[in-house]
Amino acid sequence: MPLDPVVPQDRSAGPLPPEERRRAARHLLLEGFGRAAQERLAAARVLVVGAGGLGSPALQYLAAAGVGTMGVVDDDVVELSNLQRQVLHGEDTVGTPKTASAARALRRLAPEVEVVEHRERLDASNARRVLAGYDVVVDGCDTFATRYAVSDAAAALGLPVVWGTVLGWDGQVAVWWSAAPDGRSITYPDVFGPQPAAEGESCATVGVLSPACGVVGATLAVEAVKLLTGTGEPALGRLLSYDARTSTWDEVPLAPAAGASVEESDAAASRSSSRSRARGASGGAGEGAEGALVVDVSLVAGDGPEGSVWVRLEDLAGGEYPPELAAHPKDAPVVVVCPYGLRSRGAATLLAGDGWTAVESRPLRPGVADRSPDA
Repeated sequence: MPLDPVVPQDRSAGPLPPEERRRAARHLLLEGFGRAAQERLAAARVLVVGAGGLGSPALQYLAAAGVGTMGVVDDDVVELSNLQRQVLHGEDTVGTPKTASAARALRRLAPEVEVVEHRERLDASNARRVLAGYDVVVDGCDTFATRYAVSDAAAALGLPVVWGTVLGWDGQVAVWWSAAPDGRSITYPDVFGPQPAAEGESCATVGVLSPACGVVGATLAVEAVKLLTGTGEPALGRLLSYDARTSTWDEVPLAPAAGASVEESDAAASRSSSRSRARGASGGAGEGAEGALVVDVSLVAGDGPEGSVWVRLEDLAGGEYPPELAAHPKDAPVVVVCPYGLRSRGAATLLAGDGWTAVESRPLRPGVADRSPDA
Protein backbone atom coordinates (compact mmCIF):
# COMPACT_ATOMS: atom_id res chain seq x y z
CA MET A 1 0.00 0.00 0.00
CA PRO A 2 1.48 3.39 -0.98
CA LEU A 3 2.20 5.89 1.80
CA ASP A 4 1.96 9.67 1.84
CA PRO A 5 5.28 11.39 1.05
CA VAL A 6 7.54 11.90 4.05
CA VAL A 7 8.65 15.22 2.52
CA PRO A 8 5.71 17.65 2.20
CA GLN A 9 5.40 19.56 -1.04
CA ASP A 10 5.34 22.94 0.73
CA ARG A 11 8.91 22.38 1.92
CA SER A 12 10.33 22.42 -1.59
CA ALA A 13 12.13 25.52 -2.79
CA GLY A 14 9.87 25.77 -5.81
CA PRO A 15 10.43 24.71 -9.42
CA LEU A 16 13.72 23.01 -10.21
CA PRO A 17 16.32 25.13 -12.04
CA PRO A 18 16.75 24.22 -15.72
CA GLU A 19 20.09 22.46 -15.11
CA GLU A 20 18.60 20.23 -12.40
CA ARG A 21 15.63 19.48 -14.67
CA ARG A 22 18.02 18.32 -17.39
CA ARG A 23 19.96 16.23 -14.91
CA ALA A 24 16.76 14.61 -13.59
CA ALA A 25 15.14 14.23 -17.02
CA ARG A 26 14.74 10.45 -16.73
CA HIS A 27 12.89 10.88 -13.45
CA LEU A 28 10.65 13.55 -14.92
CA LEU A 29 9.71 11.15 -17.72
CA LEU A 30 8.98 8.32 -15.29
CA GLU A 31 5.31 7.45 -14.95
CA GLY A 32 4.13 7.91 -11.39
CA PHE A 33 7.12 10.05 -10.44
CA GLY A 34 7.49 13.34 -12.27
CA ARG A 35 8.28 16.89 -11.23
CA ALA A 36 6.58 16.92 -7.80
CA ALA A 37 8.49 13.85 -6.63
CA GLN A 38 11.78 15.29 -7.90
CA GLU A 39 11.17 18.53 -6.03
CA ARG A 40 10.56 16.54 -2.86
CA LEU A 41 13.88 14.77 -3.32
CA ALA A 42 15.64 18.11 -3.68
CA ALA A 43 14.14 19.21 -0.35
CA ALA A 44 14.82 15.89 1.40
CA ARG A 45 17.28 15.18 4.20
CA VAL A 46 18.53 11.59 4.43
CA LEU A 47 20.95 10.17 7.00
CA VAL A 48 22.96 7.10 6.00
CA VAL A 49 24.51 5.18 8.88
CA GLY A 50 27.67 3.52 7.64
CA ALA A 51 29.72 4.46 4.57
CA GLY A 52 30.70 0.86 3.90
CA GLY A 53 29.47 -1.95 1.69
CA LEU A 54 25.79 -0.97 1.87
CA GLY A 55 26.18 2.73 2.57
CA SER A 56 28.39 3.24 -0.49
CA PRO A 57 25.83 2.34 -3.18
CA ALA A 58 22.96 3.80 -1.15
CA LEU A 59 24.75 7.15 -0.83
CA GLN A 60 25.73 7.21 -4.50
CA TYR A 61 22.25 6.48 -5.81
CA LEU A 62 20.51 8.84 -3.41
CA ALA A 63 22.85 11.69 -4.31
CA ALA A 64 22.53 10.92 -8.02
CA ALA A 65 18.73 10.75 -7.67
CA GLY A 66 18.70 14.33 -6.41
CA VAL A 67 18.40 14.16 -2.62
CA GLY A 68 19.28 17.64 -1.40
CA THR A 69 21.00 16.87 1.91
CA MET A 70 22.92 13.72 2.74
CA GLY A 71 24.19 12.94 6.23
CA VAL A 72 26.95 10.34 6.55
CA VAL A 73 27.72 8.62 9.86
CA ASP A 74 30.93 6.63 10.24
CA ASP A 75 33.86 6.75 12.65
CA ASP A 76 36.15 4.49 10.63
CA VAL A 77 38.92 5.13 8.12
CA VAL A 78 39.26 3.55 4.69
CA GLU A 79 41.30 0.34 4.65
CA LEU A 80 42.58 -1.58 1.66
CA SER A 81 40.32 -4.55 2.44
CA ASN A 82 37.28 -2.23 2.21
CA LEU A 83 37.79 -1.59 -1.50
CA GLN A 84 36.49 -5.03 -2.52
CA ARG A 85 32.92 -3.81 -1.86
CA GLN A 86 32.91 -0.20 -0.60
CA VAL A 87 32.76 1.45 -4.00
CA LEU A 88 32.66 5.06 -2.74
CA HIS A 89 36.31 4.82 -1.79
CA GLY A 90 39.55 4.28 -3.70
CA GLU A 91 43.18 3.47 -3.06
CA ASP A 92 43.93 7.17 -2.91
CA THR A 93 41.65 7.47 0.14
CA VAL A 94 43.14 4.62 2.20
CA GLY A 95 43.74 5.98 5.68
CA THR A 96 41.23 8.80 5.15
CA PRO A 97 38.09 9.06 7.33
CA LYS A 98 35.24 7.37 5.50
CA THR A 99 33.00 10.38 5.99
CA ALA A 100 35.52 12.64 4.25
CA SER A 101 36.08 10.14 1.44
CA ALA A 102 32.32 9.74 0.97
CA ALA A 103 31.72 13.49 1.00
CA ARG A 104 34.34 14.03 -1.68
CA ALA A 105 32.89 11.29 -3.89
CA LEU A 106 29.33 12.54 -3.50
CA ARG A 107 30.22 16.14 -4.29
CA ARG A 108 32.03 14.96 -7.39
CA LEU A 109 28.96 12.97 -8.44
CA ALA A 110 26.37 15.63 -7.55
CA PRO A 111 27.95 19.05 -6.86
CA GLU A 112 24.67 20.53 -5.66
CA VAL A 113 24.22 18.01 -2.82
CA GLU A 114 24.85 19.21 0.73
CA VAL A 115 26.89 16.58 2.59
CA VAL A 116 26.94 16.60 6.39
CA GLU A 117 29.74 14.53 7.91
CA HIS A 118 29.12 12.85 11.26
CA ARG A 119 32.50 11.33 12.08
CA GLU A 120 31.50 9.54 15.24
CA ARG A 121 30.36 6.13 16.36
CA LEU A 122 26.61 6.10 16.73
CA ASP A 123 25.43 4.76 20.07
CA ALA A 124 22.64 5.24 22.57
CA SER A 125 24.25 8.41 23.93
CA ASN A 126 24.27 10.38 20.66
CA ALA A 127 21.86 8.66 18.27
CA ARG A 128 18.88 10.90 18.93
CA ARG A 129 20.99 14.05 18.47
CA VAL A 130 22.46 12.80 15.18
CA LEU A 131 19.16 11.59 13.72
CA ALA A 132 17.19 14.71 14.62
CA GLY A 133 16.31 16.88 11.62
CA TYR A 134 16.45 14.15 8.99
CA ASP A 135 13.46 12.78 7.07
CA VAL A 136 14.58 9.18 6.57
CA VAL A 137 17.37 7.08 8.06
CA VAL A 138 19.15 4.44 6.00
CA ASP A 139 20.76 1.88 8.30
CA GLY A 140 23.65 0.05 6.69
CA CYS A 141 25.61 -0.63 9.87
CA ASP A 142 26.99 -4.03 10.84
CA THR A 143 26.76 -4.21 14.64
CA PHE A 144 23.93 -4.88 17.03
CA ALA A 145 24.87 -1.94 19.25
CA THR A 146 24.55 0.61 16.45
CA ARG A 147 21.48 -1.03 14.93
CA TYR A 148 19.53 -0.94 18.17
CA ALA A 149 20.69 2.62 18.91
CA VAL A 150 19.39 3.69 15.48
CA SER A 151 16.12 1.84 16.05
CA ASP A 152 15.50 3.34 19.49
CA ALA A 153 16.33 6.89 18.43
CA ALA A 154 14.28 6.69 15.22
CA ALA A 155 11.31 5.26 17.14
CA ALA A 156 11.49 8.12 19.64
CA LEU A 157 11.68 10.69 16.83
CA GLY A 158 9.05 9.01 14.65
CA LEU A 159 11.46 8.59 11.72
CA PRO A 160 11.24 5.77 9.17
CA VAL A 161 14.30 3.53 8.94
CA VAL A 162 15.31 1.75 5.74
CA TRP A 163 17.35 -1.18 7.01
CA GLY A 164 19.55 -3.63 5.21
CA THR A 165 22.13 -6.28 5.87
CA VAL A 166 24.32 -8.50 3.74
CA LEU A 167 26.44 -11.47 4.77
CA GLY A 168 28.11 -14.01 2.54
CA TRP A 169 25.79 -14.48 -0.44
CA ASP A 170 22.61 -13.29 1.28
CA GLY A 171 20.96 -9.97 2.03
CA GLN A 172 17.86 -8.55 3.63
CA VAL A 173 15.94 -5.27 3.34
CA ALA A 174 13.00 -3.92 5.33
CA VAL A 175 11.42 -0.63 6.38
CA TRP A 176 10.78 0.07 10.07
CA TRP A 177 8.61 2.96 11.22
CA SER A 178 7.24 3.55 14.69
CA ALA A 179 4.94 6.32 13.41
CA ALA A 180 3.65 4.56 10.30
CA PRO A 181 0.03 5.43 9.48
CA ASP A 182 -2.99 3.12 9.52
CA GLY A 183 -1.73 0.94 12.35
CA ARG A 184 1.25 -0.28 10.34
CA SER A 185 3.84 0.63 12.97
CA ILE A 186 6.69 -1.88 13.21
CA THR A 187 10.27 -1.61 14.45
CA TYR A 188 13.38 -3.76 14.32
CA PRO A 189 13.05 -5.01 17.93
CA ASP A 190 9.39 -5.88 17.28
CA VAL A 191 10.60 -8.57 14.90
CA PHE A 192 14.08 -9.50 16.13
CA GLY A 193 13.58 -9.10 19.85
CA PRO A 194 15.81 -7.36 22.41
CA GLN A 195 19.46 -6.60 21.77
CA PRO A 196 21.61 -9.71 22.24
CA ALA A 197 24.53 -9.67 24.63
CA ALA A 198 27.17 -10.54 22.04
CA GLU A 199 27.85 -9.43 18.49
CA GLY A 200 27.35 -11.95 15.72
CA GLU A 201 29.10 -12.86 12.51
CA SER A 202 30.15 -10.18 10.05
CA CYS A 203 31.76 -9.81 6.65
CA ALA A 204 35.11 -9.83 8.47
CA THR A 205 34.46 -13.33 9.76
CA VAL A 206 32.56 -15.15 6.98
CA GLY A 207 33.16 -12.94 3.94
CA VAL A 208 30.76 -11.32 1.49
CA LEU A 209 30.18 -11.26 -2.26
CA SER A 210 30.94 -7.70 -3.27
CA PRO A 211 28.21 -7.25 -5.95
CA ALA A 212 25.62 -8.46 -3.43
CA CYS A 213 26.43 -5.33 -1.43
CA GLY A 214 25.59 -3.30 -4.52
CA VAL A 215 22.26 -5.07 -5.03
CA VAL A 216 21.17 -4.61 -1.42
CA GLY A 217 22.57 -1.07 -1.11
CA ALA A 218 20.80 0.07 -4.27
CA THR A 219 17.57 -1.44 -2.93
CA LEU A 220 17.98 0.64 0.23
CA ALA A 221 18.11 3.73 -1.98
CA VAL A 222 14.96 2.63 -3.83
CA GLU A 223 13.07 2.23 -0.56
CA ALA A 224 14.23 5.62 0.70
CA VAL A 225 13.15 7.35 -2.52
CA LYS A 226 9.69 5.76 -2.29
CA LEU A 227 9.26 6.95 1.29
CA LEU A 228 10.45 10.47 0.54
CA THR A 229 8.25 10.94 -2.51
CA GLY A 230 5.18 8.82 -1.76
CA THR A 231 5.69 6.72 -4.88
CA GLY A 232 5.51 2.97 -5.12
CA GLU A 233 4.97 0.67 -2.17
CA PRO A 234 7.71 0.66 0.49
CA ALA A 235 8.79 -2.58 2.16
CA LEU A 236 6.97 -1.71 5.39
CA GLY A 237 5.78 -4.87 7.08
CA ARG A 238 7.75 -7.02 4.64
CA LEU A 239 11.21 -8.58 4.82
CA LEU A 240 12.86 -8.78 1.41
CA SER A 241 15.41 -11.58 1.31
CA TYR A 242 18.01 -11.78 -1.46
CA ASP A 243 20.03 -14.87 -2.44
CA ALA A 244 22.88 -14.02 -4.78
CA ARG A 245 23.50 -17.70 -5.55
CA THR A 246 20.23 -17.89 -7.45
CA SER A 247 19.66 -14.15 -8.01
CA THR A 248 16.23 -14.48 -6.41
CA TRP A 249 14.23 -12.40 -3.93
CA ASP A 250 11.85 -13.85 -1.37
CA GLU A 251 9.31 -11.88 0.66
CA VAL A 252 8.36 -12.61 4.25
CA PRO A 253 5.33 -10.78 5.73
CA LEU A 254 6.16 -9.24 9.10
CA ALA A 255 4.06 -8.39 12.12
CA PRO A 256 5.16 -7.15 15.53
CA ALA A 257 5.55 -10.08 17.90
CA ALA A 258 6.27 -9.09 21.48
CA GLY A 259 8.96 -11.29 22.97
CA ALA A 260 10.07 -12.74 19.63
CA SER A 261 13.67 -13.83 19.81
CA VAL A 262 16.35 -13.61 17.21
CA GLU A 263 16.47 -17.39 16.96
CA GLU A 264 12.76 -17.56 16.09
CA SER A 265 13.07 -15.30 13.05
CA ASP A 266 13.82 -17.08 9.77
CA ALA A 267 16.05 -14.89 7.63
CA ALA A 268 18.46 -15.25 4.76
CA ALA A 269 21.65 -14.19 6.53
CA SER A 270 21.45 -17.22 8.80
CA ARG A 271 21.60 -19.42 5.72
CA SER A 272 24.79 -17.65 4.74
CA SER A 273 26.42 -18.15 8.12
CA SER A 274 25.60 -21.86 8.20
CA ARG A 275 26.92 -22.38 4.68
CA SER A 276 30.09 -20.47 5.49
CA ARG A 277 30.97 -22.37 8.67
CA ALA A 278 34.07 -24.49 8.78
CA ARG A 279 33.89 -27.82 10.55
CA GLY A 280 33.12 -27.20 14.23
CA ALA A 281 34.28 -29.21 17.23
CA SER A 282 33.30 -29.66 20.83
CA GLY A 283 35.60 -29.68 23.82
CA GLY A 284 37.98 -27.14 25.25
CA ALA A 285 39.57 -24.69 22.88
CA GLY A 286 43.08 -25.61 23.91
CA GLU A 287 42.50 -29.35 23.59
CA GLY A 288 43.60 -30.48 20.15
CA ALA A 289 44.34 -33.81 18.57
CA GLU A 290 47.85 -35.13 19.01
CA GLY A 291 50.26 -33.03 16.98
CA ALA A 292 47.70 -30.24 16.47
CA LEU A 293 48.78 -26.65 16.05
CA VAL A 294 46.50 -24.23 17.89
CA VAL A 295 46.09 -20.96 15.96
CA ASP A 296 44.55 -17.98 17.75
CA VAL A 297 42.78 -15.37 15.59
CA SER A 298 41.45 -13.25 18.45
CA LEU A 299 41.51 -9.51 17.92
CA VAL A 300 44.21 -9.12 20.58
CA ALA A 301 47.32 -11.27 20.94
CA GLY A 302 47.54 -13.18 24.20
CA ASP A 303 43.85 -14.10 24.52
CA GLY A 304 44.45 -17.63 23.28
CA PRO A 305 45.47 -20.72 25.23
CA GLU A 306 49.05 -21.21 26.30
CA GLY A 307 51.21 -22.43 23.45
CA SER A 308 48.90 -21.15 20.72
CA VAL A 309 50.15 -19.14 17.74
CA TRP A 310 48.46 -15.78 17.25
CA VAL A 311 47.84 -14.34 13.78
CA ARG A 312 45.64 -11.58 12.41
CA LEU A 313 42.67 -12.85 10.39
CA GLU A 314 43.45 -10.23 7.73
CA ASP A 315 46.98 -11.65 7.35
CA LEU A 316 45.60 -15.15 6.80
CA ALA A 317 43.29 -13.75 4.13
CA GLY A 318 46.36 -12.22 2.47
CA GLY A 319 48.24 -15.53 2.56
CA GLU A 320 50.68 -14.37 5.22
CA TYR A 321 51.26 -17.18 7.73
CA PRO A 322 53.28 -17.21 10.96
CA PRO A 323 56.35 -19.45 10.67
CA GLU A 324 54.81 -22.15 12.86
CA LEU A 325 51.79 -22.46 10.57
CA ALA A 326 53.80 -22.24 7.36
CA ALA A 327 55.95 -25.17 8.54
CA HIS A 328 52.98 -27.22 9.74
CA PRO A 329 52.18 -30.18 7.43
CA LYS A 330 49.03 -29.69 5.39
CA ASP A 331 47.64 -33.04 6.57
CA ALA A 332 48.36 -32.43 10.25
CA PRO A 333 45.57 -31.16 12.53
CA VAL A 334 45.03 -27.43 13.09
CA VAL A 335 42.67 -26.03 15.74
CA VAL A 336 41.66 -22.41 15.18
CA VAL A 337 40.29 -20.47 18.17
CA CYS A 338 38.81 -17.09 19.06
CA PRO A 339 36.51 -15.89 21.86
CA TYR A 340 33.14 -16.69 20.28
CA GLY A 341 34.03 -19.01 17.41
CA LEU A 342 33.17 -16.43 14.74
CA ARG A 343 36.56 -15.28 13.49
CA SER A 344 37.91 -18.81 13.92
CA ARG A 345 35.31 -20.21 11.51
CA GLY A 346 36.36 -17.69 8.89
CA ALA A 347 40.01 -18.54 9.48
CA ALA A 348 39.26 -22.26 9.22
CA THR A 349 37.58 -21.65 5.87
CA LEU A 350 40.66 -19.78 4.65
CA LEU A 351 43.07 -22.51 5.81
CA ALA A 352 40.96 -25.27 4.28
CA GLY A 353 40.98 -23.34 1.01
CA ASP A 354 44.75 -23.09 1.21
CA GLY A 355 45.20 -26.84 1.51
CA TRP A 356 45.09 -27.76 5.20
CA THR A 357 42.88 -30.84 5.40
CA ALA A 358 42.25 -31.26 9.14
CA VAL A 359 41.09 -27.88 10.42
CA GLU A 360 38.74 -27.38 13.37
CA SER A 361 37.20 -24.17 14.72
CA ARG A 362 36.54 -23.80 18.45
CA PRO A 363 35.29 -20.95 20.68
CA LEU A 364 37.32 -19.94 23.72
CA ARG A 365 34.05 -19.14 25.51
CA PRO A 366 31.67 -21.99 24.68
CA GLY A 367 28.03 -21.37 25.46
CA VAL A 368 28.04 -17.72 24.39
CA ALA A 369 25.31 -16.96 21.85
CA ASP A 370 26.63 -17.86 18.42
CA ARG A 371 24.48 -16.29 15.75
CA SER A 372 24.59 -13.85 12.92
CA PRO A 373 23.18 -10.36 13.53
CA ASP A 374 20.02 -11.27 11.62
CA ALA A 375 19.67 -14.98 12.12
